[in-house]
Amino acid sequence: MSYRDALKVGLVCGVAVLILSIIVTRAWQDSTALGHSLIYAAVAFAAVSLTACVLNWAMRNDRQNDQSFPILK
Repeated sequence: MSYRDALKVGLVCGVAVLILSIIVTRAWQDSTALGHSLIYAAVAFAAVSLTACVLNWAMRNDRQNDQSFPILK
């Protein structure tokens, strides 16, 4: 997985959280609820993207993977 893909996954998650939080909080009726929905989406994007990037970095720097056979074919 590349870092670009990690950001794409974060974006998809952020958009999903935005849509769901708009529906759940009925944000079309209140601007405060819309603001909270945007904050929730931004936090979800940041958390998912950061987690995916850290896991990507950790797997690329793994030097103890001495596997001599494929797990899946």
